[in-house]
Amino acid sequence: MNDWIAIGALALVGLLIPLGMMAVSYLLRPSVPETSKRATYESGEVPTGGTRIRFNIQYYMVALLFVVFDIETVLLFPWAVVYLDAVESDAVSLLEILGPMLLFVAILMVGLAWAWRTGAVQWAQTPSQATSGSDRQ
Repeated sequence: MNDWIAIGALALVGLLIPLGMMAVSYLLRPSVPETSKRATYESGEVPTGGTRIRFNIQYYMVALLFVVFDIETVLLFPWAVVYLDAVESDAVSLLEILGPMLLFVAILMVGLAWAWRTGAVQWAQTPSQATSGSDRQ
C-alpha cells in the first residue's frame, strides 16, 4: 500500500471525526433563543461598565520577559545534555562547544540589561522614578 494513501486516509479521518461531532451536536442540541444567553457572564456577578478597559502594559512586559527567559532555559538544558559527551570525548575544542551558547546567553543578557535599565522588570515605580522616566522620553 502506498504511504501517501495511508497519510490521506489519516487526514480524512482527522477531518471527518470533528466535523461529524459538530454536525451531530448541532442536530441534537436544544434551541431555546433567549437574550440572556448572549449576556457577558462573570462568575455570577452582574457585569458593570464597558468591556473595553485599559490594562497596565506592565502585565504584558512581564509576560514577554518570562517567555523569553523561559525559552532560554528550555534551550540550555538540551544543549548541556548533548554537549556533555563532546566535552568528555575531547573530539572538539572547548571554545567550539561553549562559543555559540555563550554568544546566545550574552545576547540575552544584553536584553535583560536593556529591560532592567528601561524599568520593564520593575513592577511599581516610585514617584521619583516616574518623573525621571518622563524626562527621558
